[in-house]
Amino acid sequence: MRRILILFTFFFNFLTFGMEVNIGVENSWPPYANEDGEGISSDIVIEAFKEVGVKVKLHVFPYSRIMEMTKRGELDGCYNVTKDKSTHEEFIFGQQPILETTASYYHLSNRPYKKGLKSGDKVALMRGYQYGDDFESKKESYVETRVNTQEQILKLILRDRVNVGILADGSANFHIKRLNLEDKIKKGAVHFKLKVFLAFSKEKETSKKLALLLDQGIEKLKSKGKYQELVKGKKKGQKTLAQIELN
Repeated sequence: MRRILILFTFFFNFLTFGMEVNIGVENSWPPYANEDGEGISSDIVIEAFKEVGVKVKLHVFPYSRIMEMTKRGELDGCYNVTKDKSTHEEFIFGQQPILETTASYYHLSNRPYKKGLKSGDKVALMRGYQYGDDFESKKESYVETRVNTQEQILKLILRDRVNVGILADGSANFHIKRLNLEDKIKKGAVHFKLKVFLAFSKEKETSKKLALLLDQGIEKLKSKGKYQELVKGKKKGQKTLAQIELN
């Protein structure tokens, strides 16, 4: 039985070696994925697939576009996607997230610490992003403004066009430091813990196989200690997450 399993694994790996996949990556979520599609998430996806002999061809577009292209089957998959009721119905996911972080409330420094959303809040959000099933169930009570970049969210807060924005902490700190907004915008409470996945197209016959391969690749990276280095952003001279995360 063990010999059969070894032979099956060898044959499976032989069939997948040299496979190329077309994956969409957003262009506005540094340090996870910047305007060129480079960043921590991209490094993990590329290296994980490399572990199982799969070559990745990245296609860099706004987040909402890569989601639509994946839904239509124009791409094999896209990231950085969170699992919730809506995305679970629209895409195929593996078991292993690309990475885990937190998303929090951000607001003007002269405003009271934001502990949670209230009815009537004017909230700045990323177009196409998911903010959890609890948020979706109450979204009609908020006034949403959806934009294409994290920087635009911060500018809406700065101009007092909204009273709160929801951003991933690593990305928020990246932009706050870059724009010298440390004294003007502050972090409130955590909105939710964010697990980021690669979502595969339901229009592709290979999606379940690719989801399994990505899981295997991430597990291999973790077993070798490579994942821990990549998630800290130690590739290509990036600052580590320990340096960019807000306290």
